[in-house]
Amino acid sequence: MITYISKKLTNRLLTRKVILPEDLEIYQFGLEQLFTNIIDILTLLGIGIFMKMLWHAIVFGAAFMFLRKYAGGFHTSTQIRCYYMTTFVIITTLWIIKYMPINNFIYYGLITISSIVILLLSPVESKNKELDGIEKIIYRRKTIEIWGMETLLLCLCAFLNHDHLAYGIGFSLIVISISQILEVIVCLFRNLRNS
Repeated sequence: MITYISKKLTNRLLTRKVILPEDLEIYQFGLEQLFTNIIDILTLLGIGIFMKMLWHAIVFGAAFMFLRKYAGGFHTSTQIRCYYMTTFVIITTLWIIKYMPINNFIYYGLITISSIVILLLSPVESKNKELDGIEKIIYRRKTIEIWGMETLLLCLCAFLNHDHLAYGIGFSLIVISISQILEVIVCLFRNLRNS
């Protein structure tokens, strides 16, 4: 559906001579990404409002999106699967924050382990997003910078007793590390199958 709408819009831009024919695919891809991001953000906000956890959802989503962009991790094979997986992760994370008592020792232990995984593995490539040597260096540096800012913010929120903010940031680190481990395992199995 998103691809269909993006194609229609880019073809209309092309017929009106707003874009050049050689730029058609670039604009189509850009529109697909824009529409996908809008749908993801609206879904995140909708789930947050429905669960009465809007701030948790916003903080989790923002922390997740900023770090995940550079840290990498598991990717599904289609956009619709990605949407369902993302929706499942948001609902599960907010449900855990809301309904499961979180032992601080276990919680901060998981954050520490997740941080180590992120710092050791980043950036994690996938079949859909391969990086060259320079990109790997840039993505790793960006990952470390964003991780540092988010960790500092998490500590500040925890110190100021803003648990709803701290949990959102903390769980984004946990989810990203799980995603990275999952992608590494998928790549190993893919490589074993191909050899």
